[in-house]
Amino acid sequence: MNKKISFLVAALMLLTSTAQAQKDNDKFFFNHLGVGVSLGTDGIGIEAATPVTPFVGLRAGVSFFPKISVSDKTFNYSRHGREAKGKVDGSFKKIDGKLLVDIYPFGNKYSVHVTGGLFVGNDEFVTATVTEGRDAQGNVVGFEGYVVPAKDNPNGYAIEPGPASETLKSIKAKLTYNKVKPYVGIGFGRMVPKPGKRIGVSCDIGVQFHNKPEVLAYSWEGKQYMSLTAGDVKSLIEGEDKTIDDAFDIKNKVICWPVLNIRLTGRIF
Repeated sequence: MNKKISFLVAALMLLTSTAQAQKDNDKFFFNHLGVGVSLGTDGIGIEAATPVTPFVGLRAGVSFFPKISVSDKTFNYSRHGREAKGKVDGSFKKIDGKLLVDIYPFGNKYSVHVTGGLFVGNDEFVTATVTEGRDAQGNVVGFEGYVVPAKDNPNGYAIEPGPASETLKSIKAKLTYNKVKPYVGIGFGRMVPKPGKRIGVSCDIGVQFHNKPEVLAYSWEGKQYMSLTAGDVKSLIEGEDKTIDDAFDIKNKVICWPVLNIRLTGRIF
């Protein structure tokens, strides 16, 4: 019973303080609420925000790209002098929840802000399945070759083309990165328009740090995805060692995702 009474007293005090904040809303923290929708390189965003002081604001929300899929994309390849057309099926997906702190160095005078925080979301960035094709005579031109990455592969499972169908085989792979992505950036505008204004516009530019992406390939033998390095995939593509190495070098240098967006904001109260 004492716990219930204490809870009711606390709730009453909270309601009283909220009502007072609404009555004199320029003297209390968390006294306004704003919402916004954004569009940019981080996708479509939906956010809610509140000021903490004239110099600090908090915002939280979600940003996402609608899933983008590619089906039956053909490409030319050759094995041992035999030409064929292969097929690629893939998808791209990015969705993140976010919690950000906006710092306004000039307080209410100017709307320039510095932002820091976290994006947290999916770790599978791109998935792809590459399937063998046939030559002009209708014969299957196999990818052949296999790789045995040393990392995280104590059983020595081979990564090789697997049974896409009764006659054709495929290679399954995906690109992953960190689920938690720290963010820093700068911007102009306020998520919560100043009193007297209901609608505003703001923009941000910054970067999400996701660390080096990892390439995983599926082992049909081991029934699991395993990590790949440049040297592991050399045996899969004839005469393309340098190209593959270059691709992995580029991948290892891409440790962040650029963010540039524009936002339409509105003040609820």
